[in-house]
Amino acid sequence: MGMGGVQRTLKFAKYLKDYGWQPVVITDSPKKYFAVDNSLLEEAIESGIKIERTGNKPFDPSKIIVKAPKENMRKLRSAVSQFFFIPDSKIGWKKKALKKIDEIWSKYNGFDLVFATAPPYTDFLIGQEVKRKYKIPLVIDYRDAWVDSPVLNYYPTPYHKLKNMRLEKGVLKIANKVITTNRRVKEYIISRYGNIEYNDVKIISHGFDSEDFEKAAHSELPSTSKFRVSYSGSFYTRNPKFYFEAIKAFVDKYPELKNDIEFCFIGTFSKENLQIAKNLGIEQYLNITGYLEHINCVKYVMASDVLFLMISRGENEDAAMPGKVGEYIGSRKNIIACIPEGVTKKMLEKYNAIKFIDDENPEQIARAIKEYYDEKKNGTMPMANEEMLEEYDRKNLTYELAKEFNLLKDID
Repeated sequence: MGMGGVQRTLKFAKYLKDYGWQPVVITDSPKKYFAVDNSLLEEAIESGIKIERTGNKPFDPSKIIVKAPKENMRKLRSAVSQFFFIPDSKIGWKKKALKKIDEIWSKYNGFDLVFATAPPYTDFLIGQEVKRKYKIPLVIDYRDAWVDSPVLNYYPTPYHKLKNMRLEKGVLKIANKVITTNRRVKEYIISRYGNIEYNDVKIISHGFDSEDFEKAAHSELPSTSKFRVSYSGSFYTRNPKFYFEAIKAFVDKYPELKNDIEFCFIGTFSKENLQIAKNLGIEQYLNITGYLEHINCVKYVMASDVLFLMISRGENEDAAMPGKVGEYIGSRKNIIACIPEGVTKKMLEKYNAIKFIDDENPEQIARAIKEYYDEKKNGTMPMANEEMLEEYDRKNLTYELAKEFNLLKDID
């Protein structure tokens, strides 16, 4: 698969070798999915990452790539899954993963540490069992909050929430170190569960791999003579209608510029969203790439003038930090950010090349696009803060993870 969570884990595994750790990745056999990225698999193999799969099926991309589900079908599947499977639909993989670890234990002369990253939160339960059986340290990595997730916190009944809370508390009790992507998730964990000390939780943010951008910069980019505003990634639970309305507001207010601008959507784009665009009469101004392998996404980002970022309003919105944030700042491109107060906004305030939008205001977004258009024409577009960027380079972030591993290596 090739969504954002895969990239965080891959880059950790890639750079851990530079700090004296040899990762062995336990993963499932290939499944049918709409987002399969062969370039990430090739990168893992080229980096010398050892991969152990829990099935014997050969990897044939032509047989596992399927169309993205319709939005209403995706929501239905998610609701059914959350009702019948606790903590998530991957719980059936737990037994296979534990069996595989038992099988390969002697092959690698055992392991020094188990690192589990989630979601899916089933991975935490697997790590918990490995620690109990083999008495090795457990490090868990929250890419999103569990019970307090701003995206995944729908529970069909009070029982479902209570059960997830008990599972999370049990994992946190046994984990030697907890990693989160931001301060708010750390605060949620500490405030909800009394058995967690402040220093037990380490923040390692999302980031970017500078090698990806160097590789893209030395290849042919999908350039255009038009002023390109891009959104990278899927919308998932986010409703982009206000952004489409902003596009309409722009072309209505500045009709003389409508042939000089392109609104690019890099990634999956549902039929429902396409219909909204058609209803607003803006379809002709859109460039919809469909799902692309990561390196090609980076190329489109590099060939853009402005990047658009949105975070949905709702419960625990201040803890949301999409993985694309790291890639956006790694591109050094100018950003329009329609995001609430919270960890992402605080992080991006240091970036410099950014315009923040209050609420989900189409007129403000249209104005910001026009300001950037004029700034490019006049050669006055703001520059990204280079000092800030070094902090979010994947190699530097992995160094922070390796330091935590080293502290735990000799624990009995």
